[in-house]
Amino acid sequence: MLIKELPNQRKVFIITCSMCLFCYIIVYLAGGTSSAFPHLFYFPIIIAAQFGTWKIVLFTSVFSSILMSYWVMPLSIPLAIQQGYFGWLFRGAMYIFTGIAIKMNTDNIREKNLTIMKKSQNLMAMQQATFIGMLNLAESRDLETTAQHLERLSYYAEILLREMNVPDKLKENIITYIPFHDIGKVAIPDSILLKPAKLTAEEFQITKQHTIIGGKIIEDIERLTPLDEKEIQEMILIVKEIVYFHHERPDGTGYPYGLRGEEIPFSAKVTAVCDVYDALASERPYKKPIPHEKCVEIIKAGRGTQFDEEIVDCFLQVHNEFRDIYRNFRDKQQVQLQNICTEQAIGKQF
Repeated sequence: MLIKELPNQRKVFIITCSMCLFCYIIVYLAGGTSSAFPHLFYFPIIIAAQFGTWKIVLFTSVFSSILMSYWVMPLSIPLAIQQGYFGWLFRGAMYIFTGIAIKMNTDNIREKNLTIMKKSQNLMAMQQATFIGMLNLAESRDLETTAQHLERLSYYAEILLREMNVPDKLKENIITYIPFHDIGKVAIPDSILLKPAKLTAEEFQITKQHTIIGGKIIEDIERLTPLDEKEIQEMILIVKEIVYFHHERPDGTGYPYGLRGEEIPFSAKVTAVCDVYDALASERPYKKPIPHEKCVEIIKAGRGTQFDEEIVDCFLQVHNEFRDIYRNFRDKQQVQLQNICTEQAIGKQF
């Protein structure tokens, strides 16, 4: 059996014992404990204290002491001179003391790190709860058209990112936080947000402010949050990118800042394709749903102008899965509506 296949503590035990025996051979070949080589035993002791249990630490320390003891290793092998009792006892005591001290310090550091990690996880949970609370607020204003739209975006993003060479953590963050793209719409008046007709030019200008409003909401949260943890920093950055820039276009005609090409963050480019597809395919008070094939044509036509070329290419490979996701959600919604109608009808009978 290979060392790497063994349980962790057994690996530590085998490695430290092997190091002790190796150190013993070096001391023996060097002529005994009169050389400086007995200090090599501190290495396996340190390894045991860093990675092993208390049993392994104590065993390694005592084993090292025995290997360098009066009965096992002479002071000088060529001259056949034995060690004095005090010398090997003192050395053995130092081995044991060093192992105990390093193990106590290691455990203390590990405990503090676990505490910090737990606090960081709690902070991230609070951060996510804050975002989800705002997201629920946005959904509550237009539950029929918004809630499933937000949920579908995560599935779309997962499909797109599966086809792209993107770090796993970035994928996870985009999939998790893409539903927050329109969080700024909480500040848009209902008369505009829920208008059952096409918006006027003035109303559209007001609606466009949702990117700025949403971005500033996230920045306010960022200012009130300690950003010592890299994971939290990455999370906040992705949310800001998505919220601020998901309406930017590679040709510079998007909003709010008119960014071009590579100036637009990757997360926002992914969001743009997912958001537009779902908006096209969905029925709204002011428009009928557009067939899937037509949605694909529109996105393909926007390659390099409205949408990032690489992301559109990936979309064209998986667009049928987008269609399936939309249909599954639509069918589920129809079943839910039928159940509600049935329950209401039964309620009226009684």
